[in-house]
Amino acid sequence: MEEKPDWRSESYAKAFEAHDRADFAQEFLRRNPDYRDQYARAIDAAPIARKRLAKHWGLVFRS
Repeated sequence: MEEKPDWRSESYAKAFEAHDRADFAQEFLRRNPDYRDQYARAIDAAPIARKRLAKHWGLVFRS
């Protein structure tokens, strides 16, 4: 089992000093189970499903 890092440690905080809002937003979505489920369904579906996903979460996907 993978050991989780201590988010309260100074070294953990330093690892994120260079991150901007987009980085944090991406990390939030990566950890969000609702988004992950919706993405998994949309990625193999018709393009309209990806458009709905993007609109729902406020995203822009590159072509």
